[in-house]
Amino acid sequence: MYPVVSADTRALVTDHFTSDAHVERTLSRAATGDTTEHESLVTRIDEVAANSAGGSTILRVTTGHYSGGDYYDSLFVHRVDLRPVREHLAYLQRKIDKRFDYDGGTVHQTNASGDSVNTFDRRYDVPVFAFSEIELLVRSLPYRLGYTAILPLYSEGDDAIEMDSVAVVDARPDRWTIRFADPAIVATYGIDAATRRIVSYDVTGRKTHGKARKIYQAIR
Repeated sequence: MYPVVSADTRALVTDHFTSDAHVERTLSRAATGDTTEHESLVTRIDEVAANSAGGSTILRVTTGHYSGGDYYDSLFVHRVDLRPVREHLAYLQRKIDKRFDYDGGTVHQTNASGDSVNTFDRRYDVPVFAFSEIELLVRSLPYRLGYTAILPLYSEGDDAIEMDSVAVVDARPDRWTIRFADPAIVATYGIDAATRRIVSYDVTGRKTHGKARKIYQAIR
């Protein structure tokens, strides 16, 4: 049985985070044997690490554009354990707006779609992380070969918890390789050993077998 890394444990390594900005370009291809890639998503990630009276925090803001339009996500977490505090997710052209307040294993959520507003609570036995902080989490694992754990992630798209797995599957002097798996995808992250920055990402869909990869571009 693999350990569960929840938002009330101190298993994560987070002292490397600083304010940062970069662009992620997602290149996708179908599973039919076609090797032609197309740019399916472009996102800008802004991370702001700050200190306040309540402790160190990270604000992670994502702005993206894909075939369905533009989307926006802002996530505020405690730096020491990546415990989420609040989040705002919006798909602008689709007029979908979701807001989340996290309190351990309780998620208070408000969904707005057009003129319709729905508010509800989800309660779980374990403190949850936001699914949108998966990149923060894979950069914060205790890197040692063979390490495997379960992450309780609240899926903002499904409005439900997922118990997903992460594993350290390879170690080189300059790079760690992390495998992430959930019901929909299997993804592999390459992590720079010196900075804990993500330098590569490859993903395969479980049902479609479609593939995608990301190109990371720093913003100076």
